[in-house]
Amino acid sequence: MRQQRRTNFVWGLVALGIAVYVLAQALGIVPTGIADAAARAWPALLVFAGLMLILRGRVPLGGLLALVISIALVGGIAVTAFNGRAGELRTDNVVPVNQLVAADITLLRVRADLLTTDIDVQPSASREQGVTGQFTGSLESAVSISYETGDDNAATMVITESRPSDLPRLDQVGRGTFQLTLPPGVPLDIDINSSDGEVTLSLNGLMTERVNAATQRGDLVVALPDYDPTIISSGDQMGALTALNGALTLFVPEALAARLELNRGGSGIEPQYDAAVFNYLVGDVLEARTAATASFVARFSLTAPRGQIRVDSTP
Repeated sequence: MRQQRRTNFVWGLVALGIAVYVLAQALGIVPTGIADAAARAWPALLVFAGLMLILRGRVPLGGLLALVISIALVGGIAVTAFNGRAGELRTDNVVPVNQLVAADITLLRVRADLLTTDIDVQPSASREQGVTGQFTGSLESAVSISYETGDDNAATMVITESRPSDLPRLDQVGRGTFQLTLPPGVPLDIDINSSDGEVTLSLNGLMTERVNAATQRGDLVVALPDYDPTIISSGDQMGALTALNGALTLFVPEALAARLELNRGGSGIEPQYDAAVFNYLVGDVLEARTAATASFVARFSLTAPRGQIRVDSTP
């Protein structure tokens, strides 16, 4: 008799939860993602009923145990389903980028902050094409683009990816890709960030004054141009390149004297570099052998605490 009261209590608790959910949905306060998950998870009630029949009278607190097992089962399946969909590339949402850059612009700042998106940046064929590109991803990604010109003839372009919902629908979960081409012939200040994605910057032929790039999860590959900046001075920091949970590869033109300050986070992973081109200095620094006589030294910080840092030269 005592076990029967516990069973009734558990059924009452389940019925109360269902009633509260139905009421909240009727009032329009249930997020779309939760409603989608609940619609897909209703067969768990059958699992719960089956466990109740099996455990009732056989296991102490069988009703509560059945409820806990059912919730854990639903949670595990939901996490597995979301993780499986999270790695799929989506093409439901396409956002083009097409921005002309006026001839009198003396500096173009480009900042891109994206989420689960792979980023590929390359030079365009001519300055007249301006900034072009395309975001391709999920409908759960909202991409905003702004472009402003200041009184100092410097322009700033900001591209941001955000999530309209904290819990997206299962059928709209997935990764995105972002391709961007930058115009040659205009000084550039580049800042690229991805929360979870591979980042590739092919900057050959561009007038790169400063470049910062970071990815939280993914590899980072950067090819620097053979260009001596005119806005910053020799020896000033030209940028920071960071791959927190991936490998970092940097291609440096042979004609560009570079000083690279390494931050390996105590990983013990030895950097790869050409000893005929770079000296390895005390303090975890790679410096081009031509730095002492070069008119300009490009200084960067390279951070990869869990992956390998590779520095290669390009002719």
